[in-house]
Amino acid sequence: MSNPLPLAAKRVVVTRAATQGAPLMEKLRAAGAIPFAAPAIEILPPDDPAPLRDALEALAAFDWLVCTSANAVRAVLAARDELDLAFPDALRMAAVGNATARALAEAGLRVHFQPSSAVAEALARELPVEAGARVLWPHGNLAGPEFADALSARGAIVTAAVAYRTVADIGLLGIVDALRDRRVDAITFTSASTVRHVVEGLAAAGVRLDRLPADARPLIICIGPVSAAAARECGVTVDAIADPSDDDGLVAALIRTVSSRTATA
Repeated sequence: MSNPLPLAAKRVVVTRAATQGAPLMEKLRAAGAIPFAAPAIEILPPDDPAPLRDALEALAAFDWLVCTSANAVRAVLAARDELDLAFPDALRMAAVGNATARALAEAGLRVHFQPSSAVAEALARELPVEAGARVLWPHGNLAGPEFADALSARGAIVTAAVAYRTVADIGLLGIVDALRDRRVDAITFTSASTVRHVVEGLAAAGVRLDRLPADARPLIICIGPVSAAAARECGVTVDAIADPSDDDGLVAALIRTVSSRTATA
């Protein structure tokens, strides 16, 4: 009798930060997979929390709070609670994609805008701002200036504040032996920084994802086009990209890819 679960016994690596991987792992288990955590990154507070705190204390002066990751949302909410502040009623909020929007909605906050695709470039291009609009952009320490520059070029006045830091996590080392022993069926990537830390960490341990034999190479499933682009830049073949760009989309993309591979085997 065949197993009705679409990912039955598939061994799937979750590289998300340890404090954030549980929901994805639960969804994978529900589909029959055997997920194991190998966090490649750790999310920490910023070295200097003052810029974010100062911006939040002056939040009434902003027209938009624009979040380009769920980590930014969590950092803003933590800082807000620490300062015992309320969000002004007139403040509009934008989210880059479904996961970010969900993080805001779960905090009881209304999302006023999401772009047509879940990438920062689309958000900067499509956000309905007028010249002189004041935008607060909380972001991670690895973010470049491109997003703020694009909004500034449209006439917005952007305050960019580092809300969190992304650093490498030694939990990644747990998948090295599993990859060598061909005990990994798929690896999920949920951010560009995760991709880079995984590729660099594995290479340091003597494992190159782009040089594994075809029968030992795990499926590479990315949550969105940004993480997929980072993987390709690192020489890693991307087998599927989630659509929508959230955990449900990630699991669905994995199921489709596994089914396709099984059908052609």
